[in-house]
Amino acid sequence: MKTTLSLIITATSVLASSAQEPTDTVKTQELQEIVVEASNQRVNAEVSTYIPMAKQKNAAQNAVSLLEQMSIPQIEVDPVNQAVKTAHGQNISIFIDYIPATSEDLQGMRTQDVKKVEYYLHPTDSRFQGAKYVINFVMQRYEWGGYTKLNANKWIGVNRTEGQLYSKIKYKRMTFDVFADEIYLTNTHMGQNSSEHFNFLDLNGEGPMSVIRKSETGSSRYRNNSNDFSFRALYNTERFQFSNKLAYSLTNIPHNDLSNNISYSSDLFPISKSSTTSSSKDWALNYNGWYFFMLSKCAALNVDAVYTYGRNTSNSNYSVHDELSIVNDAKEDVHKMSVYLHLNWNPNKHNQFFTNFGVQHDWNIINYYGNSPSKQKYDVGIYFLGQNYQHIFNEKWNIGAGLAWIWETNRISGIKADNNFPQTNINATWSPNNKHQMYFTSNYGSMFPNASQKSPNTLQQDELMWYRGTPELKDYKYTNALLSYTWLPNNRWQLTADAYFGYVKNRCVTLYSPTGPNGTMLRQYFNGGDYFRDYIGFNATGKFLGGKLIAKLRPQFWIRKTTGDYAWSNNQLTCTVRLTYYLNNFYFTGWYQTPSKYQERNSGIISRTPSTYQIQIGWGNGTWNINAAAYNFFHTSWDDYKETLTSEYYSFDRTTYGTQRHARYTVSVTYTMSYGKKVQRNNEISGSGTASSAILK
Repeated sequence: MKTTLSLIITATSVLASSAQEPTDTVKTQELQEIVVEASNQRVNAEVSTYIPMAKQKNAAQNAVSLLEQMSIPQIEVDPVNQAVKTAHGQNISIFIDYIPATSEDLQGMRTQDVKKVEYYLHPTDSRFQGAKYVINFVMQRYEWGGYTKLNANKWIGVNRTEGQLYSKIKYKRMTFDVFADEIYLTNTHMGQNSSEHFNFLDLNGEGPMSVIRKSETGSSRYRNNSNDFSFRALYNTERFQFSNKLAYSLTNIPHNDLSNNISYSSDLFPISKSSTTSSSKDWALNYNGWYFFMLSKCAALNVDAVYTYGRNTSNSNYSVHDELSIVNDAKEDVHKMSVYLHLNWNPNKHNQFFTNFGVQHDWNIINYYGNSPSKQKYDVGIYFLGQNYQHIFNEKWNIGAGLAWIWETNRISGIKADNNFPQTNINATWSPNNKHQMYFTSNYGSMFPNASQKSPNTLQQDELMWYRGTPELKDYKYTNALLSYTWLPNNRWQLTADAYFGYVKNRCVTLYSPTGPNGTMLRQYFNGGDYFRDYIGFNATGKFLGGKLIAKLRPQFWIRKTTGDYAWSNNQLTCTVRLTYYLNNFYFTGWYQTPSKYQERNSGIISRTPSTYQIQIGWGNGTWNINAAAYNFFHTSWDDYKETLTSEYYSFDRTTYGTQRHARYTVSVTYTMSYGKKVQRNNEISGSGTASSAILK
């Protein structure tokens, strides 16, 4: 179906009549001007369509920035880390003209080429690979050409510098992309201040005792340098598409050093200073292939193939004067392979069947050196087969269900642990007209621990703490449900109200027990307790002064509860507020997030984060985009968050310091240079990141 929506049109129609000249006894009547406002947003049972305003596209530096400017009510863009998720916190698959893209890929987008943004719920289009939630950018199409985009970003107050180069060229049905990125970060204000309470049963043969250990960071040094390079070739026809991407990523941390002042409540340990020197270097080479075949009018096949080879090296030396030296060094080789097949069959316009088959295999070989030398081998395989069915009654409502079975095989240094479990989903959407949408979904399945949590290796952290994984760790079940209502009354207002229930049974958490060497404390993992995370809230956006002023409000009332060894409950109201004002080519933006308090899903730690806020001014004309921002400008301290843990044998209160919440001022400049007769700017690529590590930490 061809789309006839344009970028915010106000159509003015003046009706006039021409007839014979009236007689003196007949009065002429002048018809009034009729103004017809075209809708730039609409919704049905499957897709919500939004057309960005020209001023929003002009202000955005990349695709994620555009989503943030548009304030779409069904999605959330985290203003701090720029993550794009649904309003209830689920991952979204992002596409550009129906071709998969990563969040990094979107950084190279020229936002002036965006015609509309589509948000899908359980889409029936086979190119979306059966994803539950999809954002698709529909772009302006061009014949041939290319462009180069440069971006420089500098943080002041926090020493961080980033530069990006992206270039694209299109010739006939082929598109070629090149991306390069470098980030440099240094910090001398990191570390932790902590007060730890140990309850030992028999420490060093001295019998039961309680020890309070206080640690304060005296000095620190951190340096991080990361680079990404990638190249992609894309071929696109109506019946066949393929994308082949090669990427290389390097992250080098030559310094992650701390010097702490340590004191103890027991005379067994004198007041001293500790020193930790750490470094790491990770690199990865990645291939990512995507193939789409239109087999017939009602059948299509998607194939995803990914292979990554990486090497991770880490070095750590913890010492307390000449009394103790703990060396934990590791070298790791990583192989990751996955192949996914998605077969879509639409026998008619009312029925859609989606069959999924996937294989994912990870091999990790780790050599530990230092105080606890060993060699660990991880061979983890995941296989799944799934079937989804979606029944489309009409544009007003549809229902669907899915069932998948997952087989998991673990071979960890000779220890076997196999498992299999189902995952299910049901969903229903009702949209009586293009202004209202009601959506319900529920999911049930299992989550499994990562490889490092099952490591049998035992390592020493400091003079009182050891840690290891638990090979016998079991998977844990989850259940969740969402009910949401979206109302788009006119171009001025957008509203989504939602309620969410989340439940994890027999979750994986840390366990502290005085069973380490010589009666010291041992940290490991075990299954214990349930985790509840529920909320009700709404997401409202209003446009005023002809769209020059946009206000967004997102309040949520949270109900959190855990059981087991870390039983805890808390009710909390959080809110995010955002205001944007456009003045010709200038824009002014400010946002504020309230503080939060929560217990982590896989830990008994209670975290407290302070409020965050930012004001920003920018200017853009399509070729240049320049903005400056002041972030947390009243927060002059370096504390990021505070954490508390309480258990039978071990408790702590600690404050973590870093750059995440500290006041900073940023300047970002983007320049886009076009060349060729006409340009197609879409489906941009970037780096893919290094290989995930199974090194025990």
